[in-house]
Amino acid sequence: MPETYGEWFVQLLIFVIVAYPIVGGLAFIVSSFYYHVFYEKRDLPRYLEHGEPFVTIFVPAHNEEDSIESTVRYLETMLNYPPEQYEIIVVDDASTDRTAEILARLQEEYAGLRVITIVKNRGKAHGFNVALAYARGEFILSNDADTKPNPDALWQYLSYFEREGGQNVGAVTGNMLAANRTTLTAQAQQNELNSIIGLIKRSQMSYGALFAFSGANTMYRKQAVLDVGGWHAEQPTEDIAIAWDMQTAGWRALFAPHIRFFLDVPEQVGALVRQRKRWSSGGIYVLATKGPKLLRHPVRNFRMMPVVTDYSVSIVWSLIYWVSMALFTLSQVYFASTQNWERFFHNWYMVGIFVAIQMGVGLLQLTAASYYNDGGKTLKYVVFAPWYMLVYWMVNTWTVVVELIPTLGKVWSRRDGGAWVSPERSDSLQRTREGYEGSA
Repeated sequence: MPETYGEWFVQLLIFVIVAYPIVGGLAFIVSSFYYHVFYEKRDLPRYLEHGEPFVTIFVPAHNEEDSIESTVRYLETMLNYPPEQYEIIVVDDASTDRTAEILARLQEEYAGLRVITIVKNRGKAHGFNVALAYARGEFILSNDADTKPNPDALWQYLSYFEREGGQNVGAVTGNMLAANRTTLTAQAQQNELNSIIGLIKRSQMSYGALFAFSGANTMYRKQAVLDVGGWHAEQPTEDIAIAWDMQTAGWRALFAPHIRFFLDVPEQVGALVRQRKRWSSGGIYVLATKGPKLLRHPVRNFRMMPVVTDYSVSIVWSLIYWVSMALFTLSQVYFASTQNWERFFHNWYMVGIFVAIQMGVGLLQLTAASYYNDGGKTLKYVVFAPWYMLVYWMVNTWTVVVELIPTLGKVWSRRDGGAWVSPERSDSLQRTREGYEGSA
């Protein structure tokens, strides 16, 4: 047993790092409950009282032939907002498939649709910076080519900028849900979107800072974007980078859980892993490039300190996890070879207890988040929760470890990390495209 305060502190630190998923999960549950009780219902979107501002919708596209037509048609016809008060700009970033052909046909049908063609693939952030010069709106909605917001999304987003204190709001991000549920992998991600991402953003709102905006659907104040120098093209994930930039510059960032948007999620494990590698690289890149500046002024940036601390601990924990996994495997092989069955089974008992507690916390997260989002309707996906919680932590920690050194190398050499990679879209989107072609 520890005998001094220093030893107790070390033991506590080891416990927090080793048990990070459990401790972090409980912290997210408590803080998200605080936000839900005291702020969420009060923060419902309200009808606009001072007219409808002009909005520019940015749709980034790189080899999006499977989804671009469906998305543009939806944005042109299904939004409950005056058509003369918004415009759509599609940024075609060096597509090599039929994206340009489809957009040309859509421009003949929708006179107000504008397309900016980027000759060399430079990524989403670079395309947005180019489009920024052509945007007529004082507000910009970033809407991915595979994403559809709920029909009331425009005025709902704008209500957060209109209310008292809204002049300090730089961006509002919505609540993501999966549009495709055609495979077990896609269906299982309902647990992540509900119990992990949505709940964590609620938790972060309880202390006033977001780790990231959703790149798939976020509304920005144009002046705030210009104030921070636009989107950073060198960053692997522009949504994390601009979230840190805006909040460091003093702009408020809000999560609006009642504004829903539906996006195409990876349907195969391989595609999911590649997506998480990009996310991990983006988080590490932002922490390495922007974290030191924040830490130099912790009082001024006090709202961001929990974000920086949590992500830093998650990286350390990821490294410890895989080192511990290797040591555990080697020790079990050794105990089995020496027939030390007492230690062999004792280790498995300890692992079982740890996993059981983690699963319990995960199920509690899922239940709370499902209640927050839709009164518990999505609890039908609870059957996927136990294994997905384990897979989620395994995949995320592995991608952090794999991307850590390469990403730090990009930071050191200042290599561009923002170029596009052709997306892998779901079978449901491909069927939609085939339907359009068949009716043409």
